[in-house]
Amino acid sequence: MEIKVISSTENTLVIDVEDEDISIPEIVRRELLKDSHVTFAGVTEQHPLLKKLTMRVQTKGVEPLNALISGCSKAIEKASDLLSEVKKTLIKEGV
Repeated sequence: MEIKVISSTENTLVIDVEDEDISIPEIVRRELLKDSHVTFAGVTEQHPLLKKLTMRVQTKGVEPLNALISGCSKAIEKASDLLSEVKKTLIKEGV
């Protein structure tokens, strides 16, 4: 995965994400939208056959980079919770 900053202002951050499909950035986007300081979070595919996405984060009252870092951290927590539950279930089921 490669990240390139396209533009960064006081309330807007636009990055390109290369060599990644839309699934992980979409999870982060959903976490961002739960933040009351985030006014917009979007992910667009440049082309379905190219692994290049553009992510835009707009905020009010916090820096967009900090919001993005927080959204990524929350997405990691969700993935960790899912992993724990899967392991617990597999052990319980004897798989």
